[in-house]
Amino acid sequence: MNPEELTLNSLHHRSAQRCARRTWLRLAASASAGAAIYLLTGDTRQLRAQTTQGDLGILTAALYLEQEAVAAYQAGAESKLLSPAVLGVAVAFQSDHKYHRDGISGVLKSLGVEPSGPERHYDFGHLKSQTDILRLARERENGAVLAYGTLASNILTKAVLGFGANVLVDEVRHRTILDAALGNPNF
Repeated sequence: MNPEELTLNSLHHRSAQRCARRTWLRLAASASAGAAIYLLTGDTRQLRAQTTQGDLGILTAALYLEQEAVAAYQAGAESKLLSPAVLGVAVAFQSDHKYHRDGISGVLKSLGVEPSGPERHYDFGHLKSQTDILRLARERENGAVLAYGTLASNILTKAVLGFGANVLVDEVRHRTILDAALGNPNF
């Protein structure tokens, strides 16, 4: 890949990250608006309706992140670039993300929403080395940490909040391990 293609891939990746962040910010604003309506009017019906819709939006976005993480770890595993030890960790992390995905799907179903499936294709760029794969995984884990951490205060359904908190712990653990593997400081 020539330098221009690398720059275009980098710009595309940053653009996709900004879109995901905008989605999370919109969801956060929506959930905050519901709380503001309650504080101003005292009408709990609007808050409950907003809570359900806000939590559904957060869950739907979180499901996308988990599906993308499963696919990223799959791409890394299939690349044949990972050492056996790193492959073992990648498979374990992917298993965690499958658990998160299935848990989120279960919550959505219990709320009467049919969860969407994964995208047909995710663009992870050209993975040429184990380090490329570790960086990809670290980016995904960091995005998940930021997303779950940012929106935790906007989740109003207790069961959803509990599940999200447990997922956040896993995402932080994954990111910490990947930072250590990449030689990044963990502070």
